[in-house]
Amino acid sequence: MDGYCLRGDMGEARKVFDLMLGKGGMVDVRSCNKLINGYIKQKRIDQAIEVFEEMFRLEILTDTIADNTLIDGFCKAGRIQEAEKLFSRMLSCGQLPNVQTYSILPDGLCSSQQLSRAMELLREMEDNKMELNIVIFNIIIKGMCKAGRLKSATDIFSSLSSKGVVPNVRTYTDD
Repeated sequence: MDGYCLRGDMGEARKVFDLMLGKGGMVDVRSCNKLINGYIKQKRIDQAIEVFEEMFRLEILTDTIADNTLIDGFCKAGRIQEAEKLFSRMLSCGQLPNVQTYSILPDGLCSSQQLSRAMELLREMEDNKMELNIVIFNIIIKGMCKAGRLKSATDIFSSLSSKGVVPNVRTYTDD
């Protein structure tokens, strides 16, 4: 199944998945994640959602990887509200977002010009004592620069040293 997903042949990947389902007990969170990721890479978000929902029917617990993959797919498709809804569901189910989750959402928010929400999320991460890395700050700085909010970008950049975050090449050069 993974090979078909890697090649983008989602029809064949789904056939193998269905065969695994028919054999009973062969489908797990990893196989579902592979299929979801394959659909996302093909920009077939609705099919990815179907697999995600099928996990619940099969009583397969989702994990952060499945959630992150789908959140990323929503963001890249401009479906930010759905990404935030899934993020909220993740929190309400007690599943803790990781640093990758927290970098996917700000990127999607910045790309859709929702900079206030991206900043709110950054503050939330800081309040929750998340270990923030330069990748997250670069995303926010880049979003601010693209929106012409250079003062905000400069303020975030200036705060990095007090947060113990070291700028990297992308901080200075990312377009």
